[in-house]
Amino acid sequence: MTRAGLLLLGLVVGLAGAALHQSFLWLTVTLLAGAAVTAATPPPGRIWWAVGFAAVPLALSWPQGEGDVVLAGTASLLLACQAALWLGIGLAGLLPAGRPARPTSQPVHDPPPPPS
Repeated sequence: MTRAGLLLLGLVVGLAGAALHQSFLWLTVTLLAGAAVTAATPPPGRIWWAVGFAAVPLALSWPQGEGDVVLAGTASLLLACQAALWLGIGLAGLLPAGRPARPTSQPVHDPPPPPS
């Protein structure tokens, strides 16, 4: 259920971003919405949000029958960069957690006493 909800939320925000991407204000709102969802979602679930978001710009960037694309231009590149950012963060959330640092084999020495 959570995966489907995140995928659907990503599709809705991606569609809104694609529809309103010509306005810098709405592109910023899309970025802030993505940041809020990414921060609120646990790391393993972020990939579903990212796939949902990236599906819309990717589908609209695909050449249509006569070679025309729906998304083209500077604002579209910024939207594509957002999609790549969310996909990168989502994929990073799938990586295993880091291991704690192992203690070094050399003992820690106390500093020498001050000269008298």
